Amino acid sequence: MKRLFVVSAMAFTTALGCTQGTPGGPGTTSGSSKTGLGQAEDTFNLSVPVMSSSIQQGATTDAVIGIKRAKNFDSDVSLTFTDLPTGVTIDPASPKIKHGDSEAKISLKAGNDAPLGDFQVKVTGHPAKGSDALVDFKISVLAKDSFTLSVPRSSSALKQGKTLAVAIGVNRQKSFDQDVELKFLDLPTGVTLEPAVSVVKQGDKEARVLLTALDDAALGSFAIKVTGHPTTGADASSEFTLTVAKD
Repeated sequence: MKRLFVVSAMAFTTALGCTQGTPGGPGTTSGSSKTGLGQAEDTFNLSVPVMSSSIQQGATTDAVIGIKRAKNFDSDVSLTFTDLPTGVTIDPASPKIKHGDSEAKISLKAGNDAPLGDFQVKVTGHPAKGSDALVDFKISVLAKDSFTLSVPRSSSALKQGKTLAVAIGVNRQKSFDQDVELKFLDLPTGVTLEPAVSVVKQGDKEARVLLTALDDAALGSFAIKVTGHPTTGADASSEFTLTVAKD
């Protein structure tokens, strides 16, 4: 039996080409007779994409679950998905491969906070009668399109009693179109910021802020941390050096 099953699986994989057909079954109806390939005449195998299906947080991607029917198998097959990562859903929730069809199309949707990483989902095909068939479906959840901050590369010099304009840029990935709120931390004593909180609007590339050093502002070089907070998703941070000197 073991040798015959391997031959059946190999034949199934070759037939589908770009999909894998490594079932936990195959599904079998009662009283089935075996064919020369080691697959009962009234059974079936499921197939999923060979490569991991990648989906970004907050996005949707499509996938196809295929079926390879033996000679006398023409039943509908209901599909269920177990071990889906938190925040990932399937649409339709209860897909079915109709008796005259060779596949079912599904949509995978990942929430904004879906965990990142690679996951193995079990797909079970349940026929109207007989045994189920199983196959593993690999899903990769990727970080959603986000952004980075650009700050002055060289030290920004600010003299006591003076004001300095500093530009903070937002480098957006292709699908990122949110507003980004900027906050500045670790300002030296005696240095003020205007505006205290600034926002880079979705259509803008940068924001300019004014740093003012009081007459008695602390002297020296300081690492200023800038944090960008989007409407949804993870923050981005960067640092620039501010040097305060005597006038």
